[in-house]
Amino acid sequence: MLVTGVGLVTPLGNSVDVTWKRLLAGDRVGRVLECSDIDHHQQLSSIEGLRLYGAPVNSAGLRQALVESKLLANFPPDVVHTWLSEPLVAMSLLAYIEAITQARLADTFTSRRWNSGTRTAVVYGSSKGGLRTAERLTELMRSNVAYDQPSTSIATEFDILWQHAFATDSATRAIAVISGATAGVSCPVAACATGLISVLQGAAMIRSGQCDVCIVGSADAGLRASVMASFHRLRVTSRHADPANACRPFDADRDGFLIGEGAGVLILESRRHAESRGVPGIARVVGGQWLSDPTGMTQIDQSGSIVAEVLQRSFRKHDFLPEIISVHGTGTESNDLAEARGIDAALEHNAPDCFGVKGAMGHLLGAAGSVETILTILALRDQTIPGTTNLQNKDPHCKLRLASTSKSWPGLQRAAKLSLGFGGHVACGMFERE
Repeated sequence: MLVTGVGLVTPLGNSVDVTWKRLLAGDRVGRVLECSDIDHHQQLSSIEGLRLYGAPVNSAGLRQALVESKLLANFPPDVVHTWLSEPLVAMSLLAYIEAITQARLADTFTSRRWNSGTRTAVVYGSSKGGLRTAERLTELMRSNVAYDQPSTSIATEFDILWQHAFATDSATRAIAVISGATAGVSCPVAACATGLISVLQGAAMIRSGQCDVCIVGSADAGLRASVMASFHRLRVTSRHADPANACRPFDADRDGFLIGEGAGVLILESRRHAESRGVPGIARVVGGQWLSDPTGMTQIDQSGSIVAEVLQRSFRKHDFLPEIISVHGTGTESNDLAEARGIDAALEHNAPDCFGVKGAMGHLLGAAGSVETILTILALRDQTIPGTTNLQNKDPHCKLRLASTSKSWPGLQRAAKLSLGFGGHVACGMFERE
């Protein structure tokens, strides 16, 4: 099936074009977080050794773009306010608008006048749900008035937040309601592999004949005190002195990542459906596999055997040999070694060029898989490979073909995407230029 539209909200920009241009230019957006960037700034500042680094999106521009769009005009003001107030949902909706506009489905999927001839599904994931909303709900519960006084404005706020912005599938349901999807709605939760697995599950739904169109992707708004403090204690976030240079995938001096936020939406269609509308595809989803690594909740098999197996299974099934691989590349020792060894074991004599983008925009956690899949598709579209930002001194134990700057590749046709996540999620997706 085809990818006919994509949408992005990332720390590099609130659109596909801005994100892609800045990535190819080698821009880096990791910085010191200010009070306006993150709640509980003072408490985080008091944690010994924690670097208050991150890669936030342009929230003001995000909300303004949504307010100016016609997407939310037919929904109750209190629901719209709730969606705009929860970053997880707001980022998802802006990326959704861009994707359906590119796919020429905006009139169908914003009018709420459902076209019965189009069977649409949604497979859109998140690794955590609306954390900002969860914190607000906690405050309301602590006040002891939300249920003691059910007629108050506080109780009303509690109910609206609970229904529309708290749950892990809050963005999924918002997209499903706005698009009028009737062929199925699903919210995969697979840590940092969520986005790629969402793409693969949506593709499988189209192949099975369950739907003609599937809206897939993921989002994550993880720049919250709870996440930053937890990852600091896990020692997976960087303590480097320069935030822009903090995340250094596959570099000999790497020491972890910094957290970013974002959303990626892809429109998948059966070829027959896309051609019936006269809409060209950007790329073709060939297929993919995902496996489970039982090493531990936050550990990975550093031998690379699980990564090698998921690659071999994927490539054998489809007789597929990638020219490039978009790696997960967190800048942690265990992840980088597992990926490098796995790729080497699976493709030793056909070593592809590889690239990782987290040095430029941080680790987008639950959004990483979908955002990086879109960037992989753009590499095929534009015949250009992004550089692995911040790679200065490659770790000799990581035998990958990496470059620190972008380069043109005329004739590029096939790409694979790797995603790894806490809990043992290991996934591979395969794509071809259309």
